[in-house]
Amino acid sequence: MFSSKRLLGRRSYRYSVRFICCSFFLTAACLTLFSVIHFIYTAPGAANAYLYRLQIHMAMANQEAVIIHPVDVKNYIPSDFHVYKNETCPERFPEMVGPVDVNMTEISLKQVESELKHPITFGGSWKPDDCIPKWRVAFLIPFRNRHQHVPILLRHIFPHLFKQHVEFGIFVVNQEGDFPFNRAMLLNIGFVEIQKLKKDYYDCFIFHDVDHIPENDRIYYGCKDMPKHFAEQLDIHLYRLEYDDFFGGVSGVMTDQFEKVNGFCNQFWGWGGEDDDFYARIKHHGYNISRPPNNYGRYQAIVKHHTQEAQFLGRFSLLHDSVERSKTDGLNSLVYSKPTITYEPFFTNISVMIKPPME
Repeated sequence: MFSSKRLLGRRSYRYSVRFICCSFFLTAACLTLFSVIHFIYTAPGAANAYLYRLQIHMAMANQEAVIIHPVDVKNYIPSDFHVYKNETCPERFPEMVGPVDVNMTEISLKQVESELKHPITFGGSWKPDDCIPKWRVAFLIPFRNRHQHVPILLRHIFPHLFKQHVEFGIFVVNQEGDFPFNRAMLLNIGFVEIQKLKKDYYDCFIFHDVDHIPENDRIYYGCKDMPKHFAEQLDIHLYRLEYDDFFGGVSGVMTDQFEKVNGFCNQFWGWGGEDDDFYARIKHHGYNISRPPNNYGRYQAIVKHHTQEAQFLGRFSLLHDSVERSKTDGLNSLVYSKPTITYEPFFTNISVMIKPPME
């Protein structure tokens, strides 16, 4: 009798221990899952970047394009080099010295104007007058609520373009309203509206995040070697490429290339994924990606006044059928309200209200 009670007690004890352990691990798992979901939505950081990288590799396991690092001769043009007005501008000038100082101090557009060595045409365009520009480049900057960042970017980008003698136009595409940010759709809209303003005027388009500041004036912003990924190394990523097929931050394509791939996908509402989808389209059409040589593609990120947009968790499922969707989702499916276009001293502002389609 005593043995039976003792045996029953031992069994009850074991069951109690098992129950407590199971409850503990189940609670821990639930808390971990909740923490991960909360982290992904509200505080994307290093751990989330690794998760994103893993997911991208899984979704695009068989989609690898050839990455080209063009051969670059480090000896630039001699200081006594002279170019004539009736000649095409070369891609190298003596004033392109390489690494430059980056100043993240917040300034006003008026201060930017005081630092300019050449006058900018109202609306944000410029072309050299000492030679015939080889390229005409449209810079598209997707934007929302980053007003402090614009002068910092312009302060750095203008001197680069002056030194490189590239004809350019600066276009800020501003998303109005409170719906999730859609970087890809803004770039599609910017492309279409610029084509309406100047049909086939620009040779290529460079998609430039407002918080990416170049560190080297030898990162050539002309249309050579497109499609091109400029922002290969970013300081907040320890100057390492996030993953081999990364195509975000600053990238560029020829005008006809963008039309051929049908632009960006319009379905990425929130942060992340649209550049990887765009990469898949480029690869599918047989284009090879180039990146700057000699570690020229180094950028610093503006971290102050940087409100992270909510992430789009549906991006991974969309990436599985990027190629199939590219035929029907992009420039040919773009629907948006008439934008407001204003000409500012240093850029053309394209403001547009966009919202997700009704289910």
